[in-house]
Amino acid sequence: MNNTTANQLLGKLLQECRSKTGSGTDLLFMGFEYESSVAAMMQVVLQHAEAFHELALNGEKHFFTCAACARSALETSMRTAWICKPSEQIQKEGRWAGYSRSLEKFYRAMNNELEDEDPELWEDSKKVLDLTRSITERKIDGRDIPIVAPPNLRDMMKEAEYEPLYPSYRELCQAVHVGPEVVLRHRETMKFLDDLPGYRILSNPLDTGLEVPFLVIGFSIALSVITVLNELGDSNESLKPIHIAQKNLTGYVQSQLSQQEQAGVGRRI
Repeated sequence: MNNTTANQLLGKLLQECRSKTGSGTDLLFMGFEYESSVAAMMQVVLQHAEAFHELALNGEKHFFTCAACARSALETSMRTAWICKPSEQIQKEGRWAGYSRSLEKFYRAMNNELEDEDPELWEDSKKVLDLTRSITERKIDGRDIPIVAPPNLRDMMKEAEYEPLYPSYRELCQAVHVGPEVVLRHRETMKFLDDLPGYRILSNPLDTGLEVPFLVIGFSIALSVITVLNELGDSNESLKPIHIAQKNLTGYVQSQLSQQEQAGVGRRI
């Protein structure tokens, strides 16, 4: 695949998104925390994509970092879509509340691990947790917020009807965590210095293409931006350029994958 062409198409998609989103997340508070939260999550996705775009200027040299950006962007965009899925705003607020409550589990685990090193950690953590509870335990128009704990990512994808993307997510996880499958696939292609003990890598000729990361990052951008901007009042018609830019990127990468398969040189991540 010509990474330069794919990266140019990714740049066009980012340009269309930034023309709609700007670079900030400031929103007037209208009673719902989830709105500003998903806007912030959208910005996280865009920053991952912008980093991917810069890294991909060097072709496949930074494959594993590109894979990390794509995986994180996909996970964030799916959580954004899951929060915004219900029809009622208070239900969306309930999903954000359930997601944000994972902070307590995080801080308790961190306190258990680091209490001896930092005895004041839990006191500092409680301030954050008290703020979180003041948000999630309030009432909206006299109604309790129906808090919903988030499911695992595969179930989020299933609910949003994007479950076919899950294998790509798992592949990217293998790359990000340097899973044994990645090592076994590539160890024979590594070159080592002859005069040094151990495994000192001289060069990095890993036979890894950026096709799947490009597909995933393009999907993640479009899903998060369109989901959030729809939620904040933009029409599908006004967001059409984003749809088109994402389809152009996807179409190009898929055409290159088809050509590789026909030539018998299909490449996986």
